[in-house]
Amino acid sequence: MPKHFNTIKRLLSDDEKRERVLYYNELNDDLPMDVDEFIKNTVYDETVIMKCLKCGFQEEVDFDIISEFWSEFDSDYPVSYCGHCSKPKLVPLDIYNHIKHIK
Repeated sequence: MPKHFNTIKRLLSDDEKRERVLYYNELNDDLPMDVDEFIKNTVYDETVIMKCLKCGFQEEVDFDIISEFWSEFDSDYPVSYCGHCSKPKLVPLDIYNHIKHIK
């Protein structure tokens, strides 16, 4: 899937992976995952810095959340409602900088 904006990838620690798999197992007790096997995997958090074209509000959003409402086939980048001014002008920071001609 080509993205026309950058994401931030952060490697999870073993403690964070353990916490996540235990939480998953609580929710899915009929299909639990092996904790030790999961911890052996390389797991990343992927986020996007989003910035409002209207008011300049900026926040870091989990890419999994963005990918739920954004279709790469409909647009090159996601657009969401700003949590500060409520306008549909929240875009990835790279796109914001391109539109505002910031380098």
